[in-house]
Amino acid sequence: MAENQREDPNPPTQTDNSMNRWLELAVPGFSFGGIIIAFLLLNQGYLLSFHIASAGCIIASILLAYLAWIRPKKDIVALTTPIYAVILFVLPSDLVPDLILPILYAVSITILLVRLKYRFGKPGTAVTMGKELGGSLKTYIDQTREPLKNLSPETAHYATLAFVQFAQGDYAKVARISETVTGSDNNPVRDQCVARAFIIVKEHAALLDKALPRPDSYLVFNPEYADLLAKQMPPIEDKDHAFYLALDNALLLLYSAAWNGLERDRPHLLPRQPFAQKLMSSE
Repeated sequence: MAENQREDPNPPTQTDNSMNRWLELAVPGFSFGGIIIAFLLLNQGYLLSFHIASAGCIIASILLAYLAWIRPKKDIVALTTPIYAVILFVLPSDLVPDLILPILYAVSITILLVRLKYRFGKPGTAVTMGKELGGSLKTYIDQTREPLKNLSPETAHYATLAFVQFAQGDYAKVARISETVTGSDNNPVRDQCVARAFIIVKEHAALLDKALPRPDSYLVFNPEYADLLAKQMPPIEDKDHAFYLALDNALLLLYSAAWNGLERDRPHLLPRQPFAQKLMSSE
């Protein structure tokens, strides 16, 4: 794809970036700030110090979950931190209410914040959904329409399910969906490429579901599939770049297969257009 086609049609504004930076600072600010206030009050003899520290951790968890939600790649661990905060600090427990637990929790979510910032991409802004495709995504869908038009409706529907569930962060379900797919159409190059996309998505979904790091060896697309891919590998190969680039290409190929292969699934794909556009524009 041409370089100008990969640009995000709605890049984050300076205000958006500034707000996201403040939210990132607010995560350790609330978690450790509540603990500091709790210690100060404890020295004055107040008994509610544990509840103040807990409230700071709960607020920080909600902010972390929001920062995870607005990223193009979802971190399920960060998204679920408010649930664990409620379990630890709100629900009845046999734990002795002291400040050790909030301190450990504050350290943990700060580590998760760093992980989110450097492994799951920059925060994105919403793209207007509309009723039609637009931008570089539409260009890619149009370019791949002819080779994908005869894909079986069943395979196209599985592509819809896999893409939608991946965008929602349900990685275990994505792995199960991808496992059920079998290539049964007549065009071997086309069908092998789509099948490869399902396998790559399955591999990444399994890793994301268990929060595992990049393996030393991983699946990529074969060179003969280059014409069906949205993003081409640059001349100098970086292993991390190649790993995530394979996932972007696999997800975008499934989006195109779903869109071009089964018209009745398009209403389910349109709400996921912002996520697909982010995949197109990511470096």
